[in-house]
Amino acid sequence: MSASEILITVKKRDGKAAPFKLERIVRAIALAAYGSKHDETKNPHRDNTEQRYGLDEAEFRDVFNLSAEVRDMVIEKFGTAGAPGVEDVQDLIELTLLKHGRYEIARHYIFYRIQHSELRPVSHGDCGLQDYIAISRYCRYDEKLGRREVWPEAVERVAQMHQRRLVKHADRDINTAMRELVAKGTVSAEAARDAGPLGTVSEEIRRSFDLVKSKKVLPSMRSLQFGGRAIEVSNARIYNCTASPVNRPEFFREYFFLLLSGCGCGFSVQKQHVAQLPALAARGDELEIPVKHYAVPDTVEGWSDSLHELFQSFLHGYKVEFSFHQIRSRGSLLKTSGGKAPGHLPLKRALTRVEEILIGSAGRQLRPIEVYDICMHVAQSVLSGGIRRSATICLFSPEDEEMMAAKTGEWFRTHPQRSASNNSAVLVRDETSRDVYQRLFECQKQYGEPGFYFVNGSDPDVLPNPCVEIALNPRLVVTSREIEKLRTYGYTGPLEEGMELWGWQMCNLSTISGAAADTPEQFFALARAAALIGTVQATYTEIPYLGPVTRVINEREALIGVSICGVLDNPDILLDPSILRRGAEVVKAVNAAGAAALGISRAARTTCVKPEGTSSLVLNAGSGIHPHHARRYFRRVQASSGDPMFRWFKQHNPHMTEKSVYNEGTEVITFPVEAPPHALLKDDVPALRLLDYVRLVQENWVQGGRAVTTYTDAHHNVSNTITVQAGEWPAVAEFIWDHQHAFTGVALLGASGDKDYRQAPRESVSTREDVRKWNSLHYNPVDYAKVSEKEDHTAGHEARGAATACAGGACELL
Repeated sequence: MSASEILITVKKRDGKAAPFKLERIVRAIALAAYGSKHDETKNPHRDNTEQRYGLDEAEFRDVFNLSAEVRDMVIEKFGTAGAPGVEDVQDLIELTLLKHGRYEIARHYIFYRIQHSELRPVSHGDCGLQDYIAISRYCRYDEKLGRREVWPEAVERVAQMHQRRLVKHADRDINTAMRELVAKGTVSAEAARDAGPLGTVSEEIRRSFDLVKSKKVLPSMRSLQFGGRAIEVSNARIYNCTASPVNRPEFFREYFFLLLSGCGCGFSVQKQHVAQLPALAARGDELEIPVKHYAVPDTVEGWSDSLHELFQSFLHGYKVEFSFHQIRSRGSLLKTSGGKAPGHLPLKRALTRVEEILIGSAGRQLRPIEVYDICMHVAQSVLSGGIRRSATICLFSPEDEEMMAAKTGEWFRTHPQRSASNNSAVLVRDETSRDVYQRLFECQKQYGEPGFYFVNGSDPDVLPNPCVEIALNPRLVVTSREIEKLRTYGYTGPLEEGMELWGWQMCNLSTISGAAADTPEQFFALARAAALIGTVQATYTEIPYLGPVTRVINEREALIGVSICGVLDNPDILLDPSILRRGAEVVKAVNAAGAAALGISRAARTTCVKPEGTSSLVLNAGSGIHPHHARRYFRRVQASSGDPMFRWFKQHNPHMTEKSVYNEGTEVITFPVEAPPHALLKDDVPALRLLDYVRLVQENWVQGGRAVTTYTDAHHNVSNTITVQAGEWPAVAEFIWDHQHAFTGVALLGASGDKDYRQAPRESVSTREDVRKWNSLHYNPVDYAKVSEKEDHTAGHEARGAATACAGGACELL
């Protein structure tokens, strides 16, 4: 009886089953027999069955007989007891060789096993990365517990905040609202079926956040950072994305306020916007100018108002002298938002540098480059524990040569503040010449900036967040409905239909784990939860400091942004146009039903793909639409040497840590990351293919998620960074130009090797030494609940590198 009749399969090391094949045993013993008499590395027939793997006929006959005995032993031992593992079969080969006195062959075979075992990557399973990122980046210090939260506690804190806010709506049945919307034709019956039955508001919050606890869905990461009293005091803190043009003096204090609140800010210094700013007053003799003394309150609003006061002094012709004595010293605990105070010096430096620009501009209007530098000095002052956290993007007119040259020459030495933004020129689709586009494309190719940002001619004022996945429309054309709302919210200025007002549009985000979307049904279930969370987050619109105009702008479109993290982890599902469109319909349906139950507007735009840099580490998925770096790779994370969570991790896993070669006081943790079996990898996806995936997802998931076009026909976007090989640049330029309807912004990076510099954020496992290192990185589980902290060391979370909202194109040196 043959082995295949009794023994069907062998269990491989990865757990998969494979047919039992006698020829594999024959080859293994034959190569060991050859190596016992010759230099195995010079065997020209090691893969040639017809040449008996280099053996003569007598040697090969002996090898075959030994192999047949191994087969019989395998059948005897495992034939009725289940499939053996590879190691089981190898043990029997050794036993057979020793039993028959083939000691030299056995020695070579054992050496072969040891050698290949060392070079065979082990499967690490949980490598500790998800838990470490969650505890070190997003979990807050709990004074009552005397320690930092663990992940389920942090998630529950956010869920309970939403339950408290919506207590009056808790028992409203979302399913009832869904049925009514289907009856009206607002939602399709298929979308309602795909969404599944819905419960009450309270029940759906609980169910959705259960998926957050299991790391299959994520809410706004700002909500995890600030959830609780900090957001309840200032709703701005829940928002990832904001944008407004610099076309009014109030912009500057509002911008400062939002950065201090942890938001990412997009802003425009296009010529038509800056031209709306009033001219500064002529500056008189310093000794003759009236002086006003201003004590800066130690609050977010106080810092922001100080900048406004400085502008007022230059608009109305007086000098302001600031006193900073009310500001807490550096390192003082911040009770509401968490973390520690930066002290007064960052604010003082910013006000001084802004004042220098205003002095040089007295008696005239500011130029776009001057407005830009003011915004950059302000962004650099937004510190938490001494670490920059502000993320911004600046849009400018393509004919503005000063802005085009803003990051050329030795700008990093002469204007270091400009590193706080990404810069892009605005290109109107179907109106911009190819020459203008090509010039910007070449700038990205050579220097990385400035980029380009496509807009429709009908929506020239639509602006992006720093990562360019959200379309924001901060312009309000007043109607009778808006007049009523503005007055209700306290607007006291003149109002008439048709007049134009400006504020900030904001968007909160939520995320689906693409790695967890193994079937269409799972994808729809995750889309439902993420949409529900986004809809709940959209109720946080009370931001008095920004005024009634911003509130009306945000409430009328009630934007959400449901993103997919790890699109290429499950390409069969998440690159299927039909499944993506159905998923987008689920998001719109759940949002519309949830909004009806909560008494808010349905979202005008609902779906996007964000970069997902840090979120991908929490979800153990690829970043946004980008492929995994390799099948196996080292993922390095930066950590402060003094951070209690890092010290606790290092105590359990010293072999995974090393000193940073770049920053004193910083250490690096190396995590072994293995991509899912079906995931696409970086080498599988050249630049044009990834661009085509972006186009596909944009046209089906993102554009499919646009629900209302009353105020703009813009749509959200797929944030993307394209790595371009040397020979790919012309084709990439052509593809983007020809498909500009599917792109808004594209970040382009020249390809470079991941071993070109030490401690790269991602490094593929590609050499024997890499495999040895990989195999040494076994993770010892860490119980972070056992770490006691006498005070808050979270430093507002930004100091540890992950809480920056909308990090734009920043390198992921986490």
